[in-house]
Amino acid sequence: MFKEIFGNSPQTKILDFLGDHPNYDYNISDLAEYAGVSRPTLYKIIPEMIEKGLIIETRKIGKSKMYKLNTKNEIVKVILKFDFEISTAIAKQEEEEFVVV
Repeated sequence: MFKEIFGNSPQTKILDFLGDHPNYDYNISDLAEYAGVSRPTLYKIIPEMIEKGLIIETRKIGKSKMYKLNTKNEIVKVILKFDFEISTAIAKQEEEEFVVV
């Protein structure tokens, strides 16, 4: 839902994907595939998103770093709440469109 409101920037794609899966961590390859962002772009923006506190590095598996949404960050909390509110409003609107009067 987040992408539909805020566009298709790489950061938005990552936040949208990780917001749908806040309890899991992913490596760069998985993020590239699931969020639809190229690996070179991810290598560029991941440090910026970590610096802003939006995502965190959780662990390393071999040489791969794993990342997830920083659900303790106040901005992320607002993003998740907003995403939930948007989803609820859209579902309600769609339900109302299918109600036969």
